[in-house]
Amino acid sequence: MRRLVLGTVVCLTLPVNAAAQETRTDVLTQQRAQKAAELQEYVPKRIEKALLWYEDTDPLTRISPHNGFFLQYGYRGKPVGSGIAFGGGWRHDLFDRNARLVIEAGNSIRGYRMVLADFALSRLFDDLFELGVQTSYRRNPQEDFYGPGESSQRGARVSYRLSGPDVQGRAMVTPVEWFNAGVRLGRANVSIGPGTDARFPSLEERFDAVAAPGLLRDTDYSYTDLFATLDTRDQPGNARDGVYAGFLWRRYNDLGPGRFDFDSVEIDVQHFLPVYDKKRVFAARFRLMTTTAGAGDLVPFYFQPTVGGSDSLRSVGDFRYRDRNAAVVNFEYRWEAFSGLDMALFSDFATLSPELSGLEFADIKGAYGIGFRFNTYKAVFLRLDIAGGGSDGIHTFLKFSKAF
Repeated sequence: MRRLVLGTVVCLTLPVNAAAQETRTDVLTQQRAQKAAELQEYVPKRIEKALLWYEDTDPLTRISPHNGFFLQYGYRGKPVGSGIAFGGGWRHDLFDRNARLVIEAGNSIRGYRMVLADFALSRLFDDLFELGVQTSYRRNPQEDFYGPGESSQRGARVSYRLSGPDVQGRAMVTPVEWFNAGVRLGRANVSIGPGTDARFPSLEERFDAVAAPGLLRDTDYSYTDLFATLDTRDQPGNARDGVYAGFLWRRYNDLGPGRFDFDSVEIDVQHFLPVYDKKRVFAARFRLMTTTAGAGDLVPFYFQPTVGGSDSLRSVGDFRYRDRNAAVVNFEYRWEAFSGLDMALFSDFATLSPELSGLEFADIKGAYGIGFRFNTYKAVFLRLDIAGGGSDGIHTFLKFSKAF
């Protein structure tokens, strides 16, 4: 009797449960259909639309093609502080793309000028070796000098002209995509003269050859470079991941009667650590710049390492401090505010000394601030950094380039 009742209950319950399940399925199906009908296609905002158009159409390739006549903002080796500048010229691959010739010139609103010709055999032995020659002339009429050492005064700022031709040959090996090394041999003439910046006195009016070795004289140099670069950054123009390490040793020999034989070494190490799908990045940079002269020789002031400006110590102006040895450390925390704009909190630290052993981070100059970087995935095209932390007050830097 019990079995008969239980069977009857089960038989009556099964259709009810099946009907309820069908009802829930129908409801869910209707809800999904309703949500799908209500969904609207994402419409980018104005700034994002402009950036997407820029990335899709790449308008710069129309005025700056890989081969042929080109125009561009700035020019190769454009100095910091030279002002708005434009360059252009002609470039083309030769010999079935195994060689390349570039002829370029540039000019800035402050009278900085450059002309250059470069010929390279860049694809020797399946892109393993490159040989090249380059000749150039540069005229920088408004370079800044505040005096030697970290005790220099802001009010002592003067202007000078640096100009002269340079001829060099190079050989480089690239065994893997992320590493290259090579040698350069060159000859340069450096001419130092009165500056043209009307806001400040000219160099010779305030300093002598003791404070500024090489003052107001022409010097012929031969030089030899040894260099190496390791680069695993995902995008060199706007890195979010990877490492960069560069090393450069240069020997200058004074070909005249002067006493300017010396060595210089520059080490540049950068590390980018991404967080949360590369939308947040910790970035760090360390640079060491040293010069060494033998007994009786001097390092001319215009070849001494400098500290200050938008890519080193942002609490002071460009080239604010100058000495024979310098070290700089930069830290940044960057995050994506919205598409096309990254923000950054940063801090900078620097130390200088006439002797390498005198570099001590216990006695450093510092900076801290906030930055705004308008960018595409591949490059930063506009940067605003606001920094304090030094005795020179708040400094604002508006640049058409990345910090590092």
